Amino acid sequence: MSNSLWTGLKKVASGFYRHETTGVYYGVKYLGRVRAMECLDTTDRKIGERRMREWLGKLEKARKSGLAGKVGGGKKSLSIGELVERYLATRTAVSESTKVGELGRVRMFREGFGVGMDRPVTEVRNGDLAAWLAKVSVDVEGKLKRASTRNQYRAFLRALMDFAVAEGEIEETPFDEKICKKAKKDSILRLIPSREEFDAIIMEIRLPRWVRRVKVGPGYQPGRRRNDEAADYCFFLGGAGIGQAEANNLNWADVGEEEIRFMRAKTRTYFYVPMFAWLKPFFDRLRSLAGGAAAKGKVFKGKSAKRALASACKRCGLPSFTPRNLRAMRIKRLWEAGVDVKEISKWQGHRDGGALIMSTYTEVFGSTSNSYSLSQLRKAEVAEAHFSEVVVKADFGGAASAG
Repeated sequence: MSNSLWTGLKKVASGFYRHETTGVYYGVKYLGRVRAMECLDTTDRKIGERRMREWLGKLEKARKSGLAGKVGGGKKSLSIGELVERYLATRTAVSESTKVGELGRVRMFREGFGVGMDRPVTEVRNGDLAAWLAKVSVDVEGKLKRASTRNQYRAFLRALMDFAVAEGEIEETPFDEKICKKAKKDSILRLIPSREEFDAIIMEIRLPRWVRRVKVGPGYQPGRRRNDEAADYCFFLGGAGIGQAEANNLNWADVGEEEIRFMRAKTRTYFYVPMFAWLKPFFDRLRSLAGGAAAKGKVFKGKSAKRALASACKRCGLPSFTPRNLRAMRIKRLWEAGVDVKEISKWQGHRDGGALIMSTYTEVFGSTSNSYSLSQLRKAEVAEAHFSEVVVKADFGGAASAG
């Protein structure tokens, strides 16, 4: 079947097509590695349906006799591996971050798809797709991965099979929405430390409490127990509301008097964060230790403080806060202080005017702080105070108010 002819056909029923220009009906049938096509030589639907049944009967006889590949001018179907290569060739215009994620999913598909990459596309069944989706949806310990991750695998399968249909390799997609179900969004449990908890954690990282309790004596060297590097790193994440990737790439040349310049790792674009009052003495100290005005290179050595943070939380009897939770603390405090969400978004390197921040943090801000909820209620009441007063005292044309 020529590509030009195929693109001119419009599906009427399963395996039954009508040419949009001529109105002639065609039959299409996939038999293993073969796609067979038959011109039914009529523009009358009923006649076409009858001839379609006759043709399908001939195909069935040919299949049983082993001659299916010689009927209807069929062609060899693409293998799964060839389909993947062709699909990737159409994805060159996507962003780098999207491409990285997609290549990871393709690698897992090539390595773990049960029927292998040599199987013809026409022989893929929904069960094969569902089996792979179930396999990649759990980690090495057998625990379910995040719903968003599972849905990305699912979207890849659907896109790949839709591509096969668009290319004319298969008539209908074997991807079944009801069997390969979309994972429900995970319930959000976002831990955000209070300011008091944050201060306690930073102090604990800098000099553990058990060391602070040790009496000074011969040979005691408290400096050897300090972890100023990890403490400074965690303080910066919580103080500036910055992610680890941006903090790790921060150079002294980007630290100015009024603002700090960052490159957002995902988009490779620059954004700026004000030199908050609580950050200025912090950077003055770090710059002094790094050589003063001559300081250059990375501000932080880029080592992960995740282990030090986890240990400090455990010793303080606090939840296992992560570096991301420290960043969220600053966003939350800025938002509760009344800073415009558009400004907060800009300081995060976002370009959506605050949509991501609102969708990510609103339920946490509103549910973890009763005082905040009450403050928002008071704002609403103040805003409508005059309105209420006018309504209550309105004369309504001199009519007496009903009790």
